[in-house]
Amino acid sequence: MKKTYSNIYGVLGIVFLTQFINSEIGSYQEHSINECFNFTVQLSNGTINMTLEDAQDYEAYGSLTLERIEIIAKTFKKTE
Repeated sequence: MKKTYSNIYGVLGIVFLTQFINSEIGSYQEHSINECFNFTVQLSNGTINMTLEDAQDYEAYGSLTLERIEIIAKTFKKTE
């Protein structure tokens, strides 16, 4: 995975929204482009994954559907 600052505002906004869905989701640390050319977001206590399209859409329009936010929140993997 390659660390990036691409679509940072979209990624940050989505992390913020997912915290309302799952209060266990920690704070943003950094994000990387993964092998599927999407984003893996490193959090203070784990990771979440989102598509590049999700981050771009949030940056462009300032919102995502609740369904998309819930899907992203479900990718949360807590660090042991």
